[in-house]
Amino acid sequence: MRRLHLAILVSALLVSLGSARAQTSKAPATEPRAGQQTTAAQDKAPRGPKSLRGRVLGDGGRPVADASIMTIPVNITSNPQGAMTSLLRPVNTDADGKFEITGLQPGAYTVTASSPGYVLSDSDAKQFYRPGDNATLTLAKGAVITGRVTSQTGDPMVGVVVRAIKIRELDDKRPRPRTGPLSEITDAFSSMLGPFRTDDRGIYRIYGLASGAYQVAAGGHGDGAFPFTGSGVYDTEAPTYYPSSTIDTASEVVVHTGDEAQGIDIRYRDNRGRSISGTVTGSVGSGQPTISVILTRASTGIVEGTAFVLPTTKERGFAFSGLLDGEYVTTAVSNVNSMLEAGEGLNASASQPRRVTLSGFDVTGVELALEPLGTIAGWVALESVPASARKDACKLTAQTQREEIVIDSRTEAKPKLEDLALGPLAMFNRTAPNEKGEFKVGLLRPGVYHLEAHLPNDDLFIKSMTLPPSTPNAKPVDAAKTGVRLKAGDKATGLIMTISEGAAGMKGRVVAGEQNKAPSEKIRLYLVPAEPDAVDHVLRYFEAEAGIDGSFSLTNLPPGQYWLVARDVSDEEEQSDERRPLAWNVGGRTGLRFEGEATRKVIELGQCQRVTDFVVKYIPLIKPSKPAAKKPAQYR
Repeated sequence: MRRLHLAILVSALLVSLGSARAQTSKAPATEPRAGQQTTAAQDKAPRGPKSLRGRVLGDGGRPVADASIMTIPVNITSNPQGAMTSLLRPVNTDADGKFEITGLQPGAYTVTASSPGYVLSDSDAKQFYRPGDNATLTLAKGAVITGRVTSQTGDPMVGVVVRAIKIRELDDKRPRPRTGPLSEITDAFSSMLGPFRTDDRGIYRIYGLASGAYQVAAGGHGDGAFPFTGSGVYDTEAPTYYPSSTIDTASEVVVHTGDEAQGIDIRYRDNRGRSISGTVTGSVGSGQPTISVILTRASTGIVEGTAFVLPTTKERGFAFSGLLDGEYVTTAVSNVNSMLEAGEGLNASASQPRRVTLSGFDVTGVELALEPLGTIAGWVALESVPASARKDACKLTAQTQREEIVIDSRTEAKPKLEDLALGPLAMFNRTAPNEKGEFKVGLLRPGVYHLEAHLPNDDLFIKSMTLPPSTPNAKPVDAAKTGVRLKAGDKATGLIMTISEGAAGMKGRVVAGEQNKAPSEKIRLYLVPAEPDAVDHVLRYFEAEAGIDGSFSLTNLPPGQYWLVARDVSDEEEQSDERRPLAWNVGGRTGLRFEGEATRKVIELGQCQRVTDFVVKYIPLIKPSKPAAKKPAQYR
């Protein structure tokens, strides 16, 4: 799978280099509405290349020298040259762990540090960086799993591929997907250190692992050895899981960064395994890209293998061999070669996931029908604070350029395990506007999508998000409320996201009990618009989880009247990997407003106002024998 991740990114960058010039000469994707203000501070901000500085620290805060730093623009299609330069010529830290990346164009970037045997800590790293920022990245010594692989007679097995497959996090949730192109690159490059094969004593040593629970498998290709390493005699056999098991009966190995789990010995079982084969049908577009068929476990979404199909072949056949009995899912996707056709933007196809059961026999004749993926295109407008307000309450902290705004697309439905197969394509579900404010997110399956913006500073808020009216005399559609509905291959255009200066903010803490200590429960805060006509103004609803010490922060808030609702996080919510905002659902909005009104306390937030010491007194709900509404939070 790592080969697929890297291949997709490199292909995208190469094709982007040829298509970027054609795309920049096109007319804007959408035109601003009549009267739309576009003279915000970003238009006056200095342009041109800038630098990003930072430092990489290791255990105990010690500097890490010679760590590789890669910086990839969120909008790869607008700056493919910068992405390719960082990919092929990463910057290294000096003896003090410091680095500087120069010549960066305005925009949002993901930044990562890597060093053999280390893993990047996400605890103190920002999700996105902008030119002029100062980044501090932390590398931790990765965990090690080591042991010996022997035959049924106890003899050492030489040259067997051994893989550590992460099956869940330490908090018992499934492995968290690492989004963004940089994670795909670093995963791909780190796999060049492998595959980890046993030596002449049958001993293996897998290093550079993040904390989590792993299954360890010997034999088989799994997610693929790099082609430079050749193949071994056991690579086509079904894998044997530690200690001498199938997938279903495998024991887990739990490690923390810095640990070394020794004695993870595997007694190899000779098993040729089963196979799954079939064909890919449907159009891949005007180009001739390679088609990838991805095999995942049905129960966990873990990738077991990738097959490549040439669309020029008559049969378009694929096959996976050396598989253990169990439930699998197959998904086909056309690679990036046709995704960025010159002047056309993101175009690709994918099949619906197909579940396959292996039980004692091979499975043949699996048909995967490709269908085009959708896109959403639009334009970002920026509104300035009036000059009079700028002199009074609004002391703006930074100048903003539209390229620094990150736009995410999220489906209204919670993602299914089957969709994890398309993880490498998620880099195109996120983008940033170009200098003109144009943006496009792509490679979207059929469904209802909501757009979210990651704003570069606390002075901004999203004012509106509209689609063109369905009829000439109708009003624009509130896309924040309805979402954007896509069928297969739909290209939604004309969305206008208006972002304004003058945002408010609120910080505070949640306390409980007579001692006013932080609650023992996990608490989530909801900011709810109090005006009667703001019931369905989705952009006025906000959520934030309180920290262990009870502290919370709500930023990028539109000025207005609000209620603040506090709820404990249920066990079901805590186990959920990907929540959806309550405000996306009319029932969720109704419930929040009911609880907010019951607090009898309206919070007035003015333009650019910052509240820094708000205290919420939380009273835990005493659960009765029958369901009842949660008791609202109290304030002081």
